[in-house]
Amino acid sequence: MKYESLKLNGKVYVKGDLLELTNEKLSAKKIKDEEKSLYSFIQEWLAPTETINLKTSGSTGAPKFMTVKKPHMVDSAKMTCAYFGITAGTNALLCLSTDFIAGKMMVVRAFVSGCNLIVVEPSNNPLRRVTEKIDFVAMIPYQVQKVLNRKETKVIFDSIQNVIIGGAPVLHDFEKVLANCPNNVYATFAMTETLSHIALRKLSGKDRSEFFELLEGIKISKNSEGCMIVDAPMLSDTLIETNDIIEIADERHFKWLGRHDNVINSGGVKLYPERIEKKLSEVVKQNRFFIGSVKDAKFGEKVVMVVEGAANEDMEKIKYNVERSIEKYEKPRQYFMVTRFIETPNGKVKRKETLQMALDSNLAKI
Repeated sequence: MKYESLKLNGKVYVKGDLLELTNEKLSAKKIKDEEKSLYSFIQEWLAPTETINLKTSGSTGAPKFMTVKKPHMVDSAKMTCAYFGITAGTNALLCLSTDFIAGKMMVVRAFVSGCNLIVVEPSNNPLRRVTEKIDFVAMIPYQVQKVLNRKETKVIFDSIQNVIIGGAPVLHDFEKVLANCPNNVYATFAMTETLSHIALRKLSGKDRSEFFELLEGIKISKNSEGCMIVDAPMLSDTLIETNDIIEIADERHFKWLGRHDNVINSGGVKLYPERIEKKLSEVVKQNRFFIGSVKDAKFGEKVVMVVEGAANEDMEKIKYNVERSIEKYEKPRQYFMVTRFIETPNGKVKRKETLQMALDSNLAKI
């Protein structure tokens, strides 16, 4: 495995120059965390070892550490580059932290394809200081929302040929906004174990879809609980069992229903919080929220709703809008308001910890 030269912010570095650059950056007295992460990863990539150490985001529990093979990361990069036509003539924007797999894989794609990797500081609106023409970028939903809310950065966003969005589900109401984008915008199905995305769902244009399309060479099946099993020998030496409940349409397409970790069994009825949230995103637009559950003597579990907002929020109005929009058995039996959700370092909401914080603080409103 070679792939030891990198085009960074318009300048090509071969291995020796790249090591000199990283040594210089990492030995500086003052270095930002995101720069330290980036240059440390480049050094790790250039090291003679065949593996890379990764950590998961910790959105469904404590972050886990794992070791993966560099050739597997190369194969993942090749799949993405082939799908989007990423070549030496492409400008790709890195605006995610390289602490996690999404940012790391942007760097690997640049090593593999020879594309120009333009690096900006990870922020809510990473396009504010971009002056070059961008062809490909990976962002989280929150970044895209901030970008589209600002006229000058929306113009830049619309000019980017291919945008992939990951890290968190794209809510239904926001999908309506993205549907009208003139460029190609995709939701990704990804996890650390699969070395970034293995499937894409088109969100913009006339060919947008509710189904994810698997990348070439990926096969999936389901276990007895309806969770996805990934067969991707180019990415992993073993089958990857997930906690993602899916509906398989055919050998190339599937629909994501939610996380098995989040399924609520209330009186024998299985409820998928992500499905309920998708419905509610059309009527609860000003606040972030999620659906969870607490133990209940009668039903085993009961549905609750946690809303992020200030103490003076009109919870009665939120409750009214919620309960006229969903089925009887989906309606929350209790509502909580918290000032700020607990998040992972890369912006994913930690549901269990946030709900526990609400319970511990006795913040039930209704």
